[in-house]
Amino acid sequence: MAEKRDTRRRKVRLIVQTDPGSFRAVTVDISMTGLFLLTSKPQTPGTKVRLTFNTPSGSALGAGVVRWSKRVPPALLQHSKGGMGIEFTWISEELQIYLESIVNPA
Repeated sequence: MAEKRDTRRRKVRLIVQTDPGSFRAVTVDISMTGLFLLTSKPQTPGTKVRLTFNTPSGSALGAGVVRWSKRVPPALLQHSKGGMGIEFTWISEELQIYLESIVNPA
C-alpha cells in the first residue's frame, strides 16, 4: 500500500503526557503535523488532547485531535501496535524548533 502522508516522519522515542486521561505514552514516529503514540489506552477518534513532550532540551507543549485509534490488550503491545494517531492543532515554539531539528536536519 502506498504512503498517503505528504510530510516526513521520523522514528523517535519520546515520553508524552496526555490530557484528558492523564497517562504517559511513547511516540513511535512523529512529523511536523502529527504523531503516533504507542499506548494500551487510546482515546476515541475526535478527542482533543493536550500533550507534554519530554525532549532532550526540556518540556515542550502541543495540542491535537485523535484521528484514529487501535486498542490492543497491554500484554500484546510488544507484538502489535496499539495506540492512536494524533494530528497537531497547535505546537509551542519549543516543540516546533525540536521537530524541525529532527524532521528536517540541516
